Amino acid sequence: TVVALILGLLGVMAGLSHIARKHAWHPEVARKIVHVAASGIAIPLPWVFPDAWPVWLLLGLSLASMLAMRTPLLAGPGRALHSVERRSWGDVLLVISVGLVLLLHRGEPVLYILPLLVLALGDAAAALTGSTYGRTFYLTEDGRKSVEGSTMLFLVTLILAMACLLLLTEIGRGPLIVVAVAIAVFATVIEADSWRGFDNLFLPMGVFLFLSNIVGVSGDTSQPRMALPLLALVLSYGISRMAGMNPQVSRIHAVALFLILSATNFWNAILPAGVLVVHAIVSARRQERLLASDTLNVVSGLALVSFGFLALGTASGASAINFYGLVCGTIAAAHAARGLPRMAKAPGILAALAVAAAIWAVWLFVTGHNSAATHWHGQIGIPAAAAIATAALAPVLWPRMFQGSAGLSATLIGAVPALVLYALTFFLAGSGGG
Repeated sequence: TVVALILGLLGVMAGLSHIARKHAWHPEVARKIVHVAASGIAIPLPWVFPDAWPVWLLLGLSLASMLAMRTPLLAGPGRALHSVERRSWGDVLLVISVGLVLLLHRGEPVLYILPLLVLALGDAAAALTGSTYGRTFYLTEDGRKSVEGSTMLFLVTLILAMACLLLLTEIGRGPLIVVAVAIAVFATVIEADSWRGFDNLFLPMGVFLFLSNIVGVSGDTSQPRMALPLLALVLSYGISRMAGMNPQVSRIHAVALFLILSATNFWNAILPAGVLVVHAIVSARRQERLLASDTLNVVSGLALVSFGFLALGTASGASAINFYGLVCGTIAAAHAARGLPRMAKAPGILAALAVAAAIWAVWLFVTGHNSAATHWHGQIGIPAAAAIATAALAPVLWPRMFQGSAGLSATLIGAVPALVLYALTFFLAGSGGG
C-alpha cells in the first residue's frame, strides 16, 4: 500500500508535468495541484493505518522521493514542483510538516486535520487566485504577492476553521467564530511573509500551535494561555518598527516570538527571543543593512531548530527543552561575538569568553526554572559551557566561517553540539550510566 501510494503520487506528478508543458500552464497551477494531492493523501493516514510505522515509512519514502526529484535522474516528474522561478524547498518542507503535525497532534483530530487542510486548500487557493486574478500586489522576499490571493486564503481558512471547530470540538458558537477569525488572520499573516516555500512549514505549524493553545485535548477553550503570546506579538511588532526595521522584518520577528511562546513557557522563550534581539543589534552595530533576507535566514534556522527539538523530545519521551535552550544560547553567543569591536586576538578571545559566560549564566537561570522531569539528563553544565564558549570564539578565531551565511553558520554551531550531547546523555540514561 505504501509503495503504491508513492508510485501513484509520482505518476500524478509525471502526468502533470506533461500536461503543464503541453498546455503552457502557469507553474503555480501544477505545483499546487501536487501539494493538494499530497496533503489529501496525508490527512486520512492516521485512520487508514492502524499502526504508526507504515505512516512513517510513507513519509520517509516521500521525503526521499522529493529530494531525488531535485536530481537529474527524476527531473522530469520534478518539473511539476520545481518549474517556478523562485528557489523553493516547499516540497521537502511539506513532508516535514505532515510528520511534525502527526507526531505532535496528541490524537486530537482537529489539531491534525485543520492545519493540513489550510495547507492543502487555503494555500493553493491563494496561489491560484493570485496568479490568475491578482491585480493589487505587495512586495515580499520572493518577489511579490497579491492582495486578492491573501484575501482568498483568509476566506478559505475561515470556512475551514469554522467547519472543523464545529464538527471536531465542543467550542460554543460565539467563541467558535472568534477563534476561526483569529486563525484565519494569523494564517494570512504567516503566508504573506513566508519565503522559499517555508509557508509549507510555517502555515501548518503556525495554525497547529495557535489552535493547540485554544483547544485543549478535551475540547475546552484556553484563551488565557493566549494572553502572553498575543501581547508579545503586538509588543514585538511595535518595538521592531520603532527600532527602524521594515514592516516585513517586524512582522517576522513578531510572529516568530508568538510561535515560540505558543510552544513553550515564558522562561524558555528568553533565549530564542534573545537570538532575534542579538542578531538585530549586531546587524545595526556592524552597519549591515537589516534586510528581510538577513532576518529570514536567522528565523529559518531558529524555526527548524525549534520544531526539530520539539519533535525530538516528543518522539523520544525525554524532554529536550534544556538542550533547545542550549542551542539558542550558542546561536546567540555566535551572533553576539560577531558584534564585538575589532581588537587584537588575545583581547578578542577574552571578550568572547565574557559573552559566553554571560549567556551560560542565562541558560543556567532558564533551565533552573524547568521542572525536575526535564533534568533527566543529569549535570550538563560543563559541556554546555564548552559549547557556548566554542560558539562565541568561532567568529574571533575563524571569521571566514561567517562571511557567507552568518545565520546558517551560527545555527549549525548551535545545533550540532546540542544534538550530540542529547544523544550521549540519552544513551547513557538508557543504559543506566547517567
